[in-house]
Amino acid sequence: MLAAIGSIDPAEHVVLVRDLIRRGEVRERQAVLRVLAALPEPARFVDLAVDACRTNVQSVFEAIACDNAYPARHFPDGAFNQMTLKALFIGAPVARIVELGARTTDELVRMVEAYASERRAAGRPVPEDASLVRRSR
Repeated sequence: MLAAIGSIDPAEHVVLVRDLIRRGEVRERQAVLRVLAALPEPARFVDLAVDACRTNVQSVFEAIACDNAYPARHFPDGAFNQMTLKALFIGAPVARIVELGARTTDELVRMVEAYASERRAAGRPVPEDASLVRRSR
């Protein structure tokens, strides 16, 4: 990625990354999401990274959400909260969300507690990882 970015005009960097995330095959999408923090001026890719969290492909979601410092460093609170809640919902390992404790807000705790309450009311189990959000505060 660094070589590809370095070979094109800086004005085209976001376009290249966007195209790879949207049109690349699964492993290409995963690779690009994992290296966002290492790219020049990584904050300019926030919208693309947040949008990538909407994927239905769990391995692509985990590439941005798990073991990746990018969301902790660059996502606004609302996007970080939504990513964490989606991780719970789809069964991605919440324990692998980088800096979860530092990014846990009262709003995220409220969201997770509401999610857990809804699960209990429906007679469904609450994912064990939900306790990581409550404990991390």
